[in-house]
Amino acid sequence: MDNSKFTFIIIPQNDDHNWQFSVKSYWILFFTIFFFFICVGIIGFGFYSIPKLEDYNKLETKYNQTLNERLSVMNLLDDLEHLKYMDMQIRKSLGADFNLEHLQFDTGKIHTDTFEYSEKSLPVSFIGNIPSHLPLDGFITQRMNTSSVIHDQNHYGIDITAVEGDPVYASASGIVIFSGWTYDLGNIVILYHNNGYFTHYGHLQNFMTKQRDYIKRGDVIGLAGSTGITTGPHLHFEIWKKGKVMDPLDYFPSYLEKDLSPKFNEEN
Repeated sequence: MDNSKFTFIIIPQNDDHNWQFSVKSYWILFFTIFFFFICVGIIGFGFYSIPKLEDYNKLETKYNQTLNERLSVMNLLDDLEHLKYMDMQIRKSLGADFNLEHLQFDTGKIHTDTFEYSEKSLPVSFIGNIPSHLPLDGFITQRMNTSSVIHDQNHYGIDITAVEGDPVYASASGIVIFSGWTYDLGNIVILYHNNGYFTHYGHLQNFMTKQRDYIKRGDVIGLAGSTGITTGPHLHFEIWKKGKVMDPLDYFPSYLEKDLSPKFNEEN
């Protein structure tokens, strides 16, 4: 057996004492071979694991994309069910032959419930039928939220605080296409404003209008209340345009100054 040794001398700087130790040659050979196999193993593991890791990242990305697409589809289906419900309510109240797309108002000929259905009749003012009048002066307690895949957890409008009996105003000119009771929103009025605009006013105490009435911007359509599923008097207000729900705060930014909703408080 080879008993040769390797002697290592350590000379510290600014020190008279030197350090030295000896190692037999077979130990050096052993550790050299050991570290060699460790390096080979690490390199081999890297070559094996990196492609697997890339495949995993691709699968995770694809899974997230599929999940987001599924959530989007479920949101669309949820919105579709809501639209079907509103369409059913409108058809029940007005009849299937009532065509909103071609409905034009002749303000010089309108009476209580008489309308001109001809496309040549005088249309409503473009500005007057865009929601621009505050339906109620109050604080916002809940914002619009359509991010949930569960229909009951979505909130398609804003909630505005009110005192029982406060007047609720039409945010734009239009006609009453629904004025009645629903399970969740209680007494509700729905106005059609032409150009695809609809506004909803829920939880009313009572109505000041009836179906097919022509309403001018700023007219009182009802009194605030707490009918339906609610914990107190307030107005639930929605805006829809061509089948798509719109955020009322985009139309009435002044409400942002009176926003007490939980989301607002979290951000501030």
